[in-house]
Amino acid sequence: MSTLHLVRQSAFATNDFAQCLNVVNQNDAIVLMDDGCYNVNHTLINNLLKQVGDNINLVASHAKARAIEANKMIKLIEMTDVVTLTFIHSKVITWQ
Repeated sequence: MSTLHLVRQSAFATNDFAQCLNVVNQNDAIVLMDDGCYNVNHTLINNLLKQVGDNINLVASHAKARAIEANKMIKLIEMTDVVTLTFIHSKVITWQ
């Protein structure tokens, strides 16, 4: 059973991202959106990459609004892709 984690807060401002890392499993997927986009520049992103590999997604329009670029390990997606991901995974957790 896989979980989709929607990360909406920056690890620079809250500990939501760190809490997410404590419960994420290898088959889970992560979506960085809203201020959660800033987490691509946080040191915790390296831990997440080790845990879930290429299952990290970044909402392109949210990243662009914050002048953030994704690295090669993070997929840029659209909001329609987020909707699709909610149907693929058995449950969704929003970290806000």
